[in-house]
Amino acid sequence: MKPKPNVIGISGVAGSGKDTFANLIGCKLKELDAKVKFLSFAERLKWEVKDVSLRLYDIDPTNCSRDEKTLIRPLLLAHGAIMRDKTKGRYWIDSIKHKIDSKKINIITDVRFCEYSCDEVFWIKNEMNGILIHISRFFEEDGQRIYIPPANEYEKRNDKALKSKADYSFAWPTDETKQDKYSNDFMKWLFKNHVEH
Repeated sequence: MKPKPNVIGISGVAGSGKDTFANLIGCKLKELDAKVKFLSFAERLKWEVKDVSLRLYDIDPTNCSRDEKTLIRPLLLAHGAIMRDKTKGRYWIDSIKHKIDSKKINIITDVRFCEYSCDEVFWIKNEMNGILIHISRFFEEDGQRIYIPPANEYEKRNDKALKSKADYSFAWPTDETKQDKYSNDFMKWLFKNHVEH
């Protein structure tokens, strides 16, 4: 298997299943003898605020529970936004681009911003010739689909733009038994559109 894009970015609101989907397609790619590397824009962010978070809140952002992460989310968002604004959206890109491995398929699990002309989405699609996936997640109540809403103002501002710029977009249910169908559908699309045979 020789995929043309070696960078795949995954976007969607918190709780949409970005990490879950990354792991699913990562396993399928490995089964096809592809080498896979998982990356995250937020990894460096967590390390940069670690000392302050530990000192003020006794919470380690690099190793905390979901509830603890929710508590310190305003700190993470604020630092992320300040550094992004200072660099017109390039700071977190610069923190990850040297980690891209040209011999592997690099899956970036947390594409969240589409606000500057040359930010995360532009970098993935135009500079790395990669593809962008957008995920929405829903649960069913009385026969109606209820979608997981944006967790904060940043997600609310960016999610529609991320979805509109995605190369591949889907909505899946909060039902683990159906996850394989969605990863299989993506793999079929990937092979059809982005794999050299």
